Amino acid sequence: MNIDLHSHFFPVETLQHPGKYQDRAPKLVLDHGKLSVTSQIGARGGLGAGAYDPTARIKALDEMSIDVQALSPSPILLFYWEEPAVAAYFSRKQNEAIQAVVRKHPDRFVGFGSVPLQSVIDSVAIAAEAKSMGLKGLEIGNAVGDKPLDDPIFEPFFEAAQKLELLLFVHPLEGGLDRDDPLAPILGNVLQFTFRTTLMIERMILKGMFEKYPNLRLCLSHGGGLLAFNIWRLDHSYSFRADLKKVIPQKPSEYLRRFYFDSIVHSVAALQYLVQVVGADRVVIGTDYPMAMGDFDAVNKVRQLDLADAEREKILGGNAAQALNL
Repeated sequence: MNIDLHSHFFPVETLQHPGKYQDRAPKLVLDHGKLSVTSQIGARGGLGAGAYDPTARIKALDEMSIDVQALSPSPILLFYWEEPAVAAYFSRKQNEAIQAVVRKHPDRFVGFGSVPLQSVIDSVAIAAEAKSMGLKGLEIGNAVGDKPLDDPIFEPFFEAAQKLELLLFVHPLEGGLDRDDPLAPILGNVLQFTFRTTLMIERMILKGMFEKYPNLRLCLSHGGGLLAFNIWRLDHSYSFRADLKKVIPQKPSEYLRRFYFDSIVHSVAALQYLVQVVGADRVVIGTDYPMAMGDFDAVNKVRQLDLADAEREKILGGNAAQALNL
């Protein structure tokens, strides 16, 4: 069974008619089957029916040889910039909409929800609700405003996620680049996304978060950013920094075994290296469907890897099944 852990779904009806807070809803335009979505931190345009229609998406899954796909919100719809009450409302609405799709197509989809991390109290409550309704994980951003995920304020949320055994799918957020720069859209996705993921996870390692939360489960998007390539530089720094050794008892590369990494690196050679570094039991399929920067040939790339058949099957679906507690 081939399982995709990285995709994004737009519940159009819910977002266009949220009821409460209609004036705070993102702007959606559906024109001749093409969807455009704009929020305060970004926009997605020209999305086909698979972005919002489960039937069209299932057809795309068959074309990609994907049996089961995790549906996540778009990172531009995490609402971290909003007042807590507004963000909590939209988190709940999207979670319910995603799980409604899962209930209609339980053999093809599992659901990831979201939480308003700017309010840890609300996030803990909504995480428990997500677990109760059947969601298998939560998508979270790499930071909340100027607060990195290793900020102590988020500790109750990580404690709750660990206790609830919810997989945390971590996706970088956009913003902060000069929108007048014609290269910003390209470098924002290609470089800023991967850098932000790398900075986030290296901070979490060095802060000892995976010693404090040994059962916390993270899936890092876009192959974990630059982590697999930069971890050796971090190990070297650790070797002569006594202050780091007081916080974490083993070198940073030892913590790679705590995470899952999706396969979106856009190169068989890079994917082979990622598997070599983190292990065949730590990599999962990711397509980023329906985004233009996605990899809709992910299954074929895994099939080209120089691996034993058992290792390949783990990447195609076995690891994801374990991560989701299926």
